[in-house]
Amino acid sequence: MIELAGRNYEATIGSDVQRDGMYLELADQYEHIVGEVFFSDVDEKMTLTLSQPDVPLEVVEWMIATAKVRLPPTDPVAG
Repeated sequence: MIELAGRNYEATIGSDVQRDGMYLELADQYEHIVGEVFFSDVDEKMTLTLSQPDVPLEVVEWMIATAKVRLPPTDPVAG
């Protein structure tokens, strides 16, 4: 559980074979999906999709920052 903006959330990181990439999904304490950051292995771009209105900026910023660290593949040459 993660506490952001006074609410509890749970993050899931996974692989999506059909879309060919990885995702970070955030759900609220009621298990409703708040949003997803998806990293495409095809074009190496990230997209953010919010599933609820009025998501606090702190939550959006956390999702983006965490996805930047956790989703892209690590380039062993670049370190």
